Amino acid sequence: MKKFLTVLAMLSLVACGKSSEDIEITFDVHNPVAGTVVLAYHYNMVEIQLDENGHGTCSVTGVEETFANVFYGMDRKMVYLEKGDKVHIEFDGNDFKGTFKFEGDKSPAVEYLNTVTLTEFSQDKYALPFGEFKAMLSDMEAEAQKLLDARDMRGTGNFKRMEQGRIRYSYASPLIVYPVGHRFVVPESEFVPSDDYYNTIREYFVDDEVFADVDQYREFMVEAAHILDASNRNVTGYYPKIVGEMRYIADNCRNVKVRETLIHHLAAPYVDIYGIDDVQDLVNIHRTYVSDPVMAADFQNKYDKWNKTKPGKQSPDFSAADINGKVCSLKDFKGKYVYIDMWATWCRPCQNELPYMKKLAEEFEGKNIVFLGLSIDQNKSKWEEKVKSGELCGVQLYLGTGSAFQNDYMIKGIPRFILLDREGRIINENMSRPSSEETVRVLNGLEGI
Repeated sequence: MKKFLTVLAMLSLVACGKSSEDIEITFDVHNPVAGTVVLAYHYNMVEIQLDENGHGTCSVTGVEETFANVFYGMDRKMVYLEKGDKVHIEFDGNDFKGTFKFEGDKSPAVEYLNTVTLTEFSQDKYALPFGEFKAMLSDMEAEAQKLLDARDMRGTGNFKRMEQGRIRYSYASPLIVYPVGHRFVVPESEFVPSDDYYNTIREYFVDDEVFADVDQYREFMVEAAHILDASNRNVTGYYPKIVGEMRYIADNCRNVKVRETLIHHLAAPYVDIYGIDDVQDLVNIHRTYVSDPVMAADFQNKYDKWNKTKPGKQSPDFSAADINGKVCSLKDFKGKYVYIDMWATWCRPCQNELPYMKKLAEEFEGKNIVFLGLSIDQNKSKWEEKVKSGELCGVQLYLGTGSAFQNDYMIKGIPRFILLDREGRIINENMSRPSSEETVRVLNGLEGI
């Protein structure tokens, strides 16, 4: 199953806006030691800026109900939110966990979430025979449900039903990984999933519209779709696995909200992280079965982020300064091919490419191409030292970290090379490196070089 940090890595950063039906949250941080609070839910991370008094506000749109995490630095607290909630959160920046205070209708739910922790089991329990393992999880679920039932949750909206789902599918998830876990703990085991295993997974694979907004339910359902689909359960490639799960859900989930939510839960993060090359099956399924306007818009936004940098499109622009402070943009290189090197002084692979880049620039000296280095160093002085060292070639500009140009190209790792035509259109958004023989061949083949 996917771990929390993996899910968090797949999350997209969104800004806080305002709408008449939003969940409205205000923050007051006493003695702030950080300038932002982060609210994380499903795929989203909302970064709330605090003013000089430690005050911040946020409006969350398009959410019916959700469990969420409030992060301040490395510490976090769980909260529960429903559409229309008006919430106030305050704490001391020096003691986030000890002073965290949630004011709103769901405060009994939030108090419960941060005082009752679902019991975990040791890894060696995977050595149990499947029947005993299943019974153990059932007992753990029953005990957790009993603790929930002992709480007075009147006035907390749909929380109790949502929490029942979180409990149930938190303890169902280990069933998914039992075959792997058992073989890991008992290496000599020849365990092969039986009808009992598949029937147990099938018992949990149910359409429940209320649980559709519970992350644990979503994770179980999509993995169960892979296990229950006999024709695709041995598929190992990530993209074919995702598409297979989407098809199984489309065919076997009758509830519209469940079907839309699960398909979107699979498709949107995939496009957000891996892009839109060769994803037509995924796109077709999403656009056929997901009509919810919020989900459809979210998917399209993630798709369009990648579509900005497809070959043939006009490149996103930048504004960056050279060592003398002269600011340049792409228009300054119009009429020439541009081979861009996104790099930084701290990046060892980037440094390894520099001699090859210099050799490449020498080979194409006098030809109709510009070799352009865009530094994303945070420390500008380090870049300046490198420029003055004489180890670089071509045009060297300081772009800095977190630029719109970097975000538009979805650059998460460097070095990254980009080739543009004489009109600033994209030829290759992920061009081969200077050290590759392919680079010389491609550049020599450019018309009018």
